[in-house]
Amino acid sequence: MTPMSLSCDGIVSRARAAFETTPAALDGLAREFTAQMASGLAGAGGSLKMLRTFTRQPTGRESGRIVVVDWGGTKGRVGLVALSGDGSARVVNEDVFTFSDGDKQGTAARVFDVVAAAIGRVVAAHPPADYPLGFVYSFPARLERIDRAIALALTKGWSVVDLEGQDVVALLTEALRRRELSRVTVTAVGNDTVATLAQQSYRARGADHRARPADVGLILGTGTNQAADLGTAGIRNLESGNFDGVAALETRYDAALDRELVDPKPGAQRLEKMASGRYLGELLRRVVVDAARDGPAFRGLAGSAFATPFAVDSEHLSRIAADGTPERKDVETLLRELGATAEREEREALRELSSVIVRRAARLVAAALLGTLRFIDPALAEGRTIAVDGSLWGGYPGFESLVRETFVELVGRERTDRIDTIFAKDSTSTGAAVIAAAS
Repeated sequence: MTPMSLSCDGIVSRARAAFETTPAALDGLAREFTAQMASGLAGAGGSLKMLRTFTRQPTGRESGRIVVVDWGGTKGRVGLVALSGDGSARVVNEDVFTFSDGDKQGTAARVFDVVAAAIGRVVAAHPPADYPLGFVYSFPARLERIDRAIALALTKGWSVVDLEGQDVVALLTEALRRRELSRVTVTAVGNDTVATLAQQSYRARGADHRARPADVGLILGTGTNQAADLGTAGIRNLESGNFDGVAALETRYDAALDRELVDPKPGAQRLEKMASGRYLGELLRRVVVDAARDGPAFRGLAGSAFATPFAVDSEHLSRIAADGTPERKDVETLLRELGATAEREEREALRELSSVIVRRAARLVAAALLGTLRFIDPALAEGRTIAVDGSLWGGYPGFESLVRETFVELVGRERTDRIDTIFAKDSTSTGAAVIAAAS
């Protein structure tokens, strides 16, 4: 065994110990999650916001052509979705819009004119008609009814000068009028977690009207969040990425990352910073850079993308995990693309480190989901459905299995078998159309 392999073994062992999540700690996290749901719902504060969505569960019989807008960053998407009334849907037409840096620092009217222009391009390709519109607005907002959402402070590097405090539905409606698109009416606004939940309910109930609707909608990609159907309390947006009951499971890498970020600010989005795609590659990068400072391993990563914050992302981790070659040749190819080199032992260690970090993420997600399900059904006595969308869940090999293995650890095989986790890829457009049709 070479000094290099001994060094790599030590790095992996230390990382395993640091990122370890015991069943007891995860069960405590799940119980704290449930408690904070109750606190938020009662208006008593806490990191879970439990926001009203004013969304109804679909019947599965909704039909018609619906315009949908999905916007929550530099790029957005407009689509025309045809709902069949039997749980199926198809995207008839689609257009992508992109904002410039000037748009992101400009006025609300300027921003919504970009969105309205894309809507115009989509509907112009079809015969004139009256179109309801479902608006997925994935920035912070306070919903006051299904078609009224007051914009809160923007995130993700946006600073539109006059958006905060305004109704985004009214702003979009005014932009549509400026484009002479008065036959398009914004009938519903929501976020992507609610859209994922609605899409799965529509699909299940359309196929069998007796089917249970989805209980939880989960987004797990660049960021993470949950929505949940809480019965008489309605479908709520938990803003679960902001859950702060993770202190017992954080490492020094998590603490440093949280401390150094400006957006989201320190103390905010703690669960998201430990479990979502935007941050997992950065955590790996920090572990590797730290190791390279302390020993002979990973010296070939100096001057590469590993020297730049956030240059390593969850897509890279997925590629590392998918490498089944004996010599980890695919990892070697990826490292060359990132401007780095590594010996065989280092490539193997990098794969192990990636696995350690992602495994913890999956276990945190599982505990948070159990926190929600226990709030709905404390004994987990009935069948429950979690609808999921997002690039981390869908793209990282075996992620769903890691979540379900954690369920088994925490609540046993019998209860786990009552929980369906259904990947609803690209659910936002269909879900937004369903929400608009059901409103």
